[in-house]
Amino acid sequence: MPTERERLCCKRLPPHCVSRLEEFQVVVLNELILAIARAYRNDTLAMDDEDDLSKSNRYAAYRQFIVWQHGRLGAGNRCVIPSCCVWAIRDRYPDPYGQYTGFHPSRLE
Repeated sequence: MPTERERLCCKRLPPHCVSRLEEFQVVVLNELILAIARAYRNDTLAMDDEDDLSKSNRYAAYRQFIVWQHGRLGAGNRCVIPSCCVWAIRDRYPDPYGQYTGFHPSRLE
């Protein structure tokens, strides 16, 4: 990961890594679950989906991970996702050019 802050590990042994849990596969990586999450968010915020489906799925997967692990955080309250999980999401929903924005801390920090 590009920054020290993003080099976060889930601190589990490889066979028990969060990114390998069945729940992670269903809640965070499942395309149908992400489509429902995107539709709900877009309806709530009156937004349109991104043209790039892979990018939309990555963003939805990051949000799903945070809600699954931490609950709703609220505006300006952000958490770093363990890099093993970030890479699992990026591997499933890659950017064709390998360009990822990474973690953006809250403006209040």
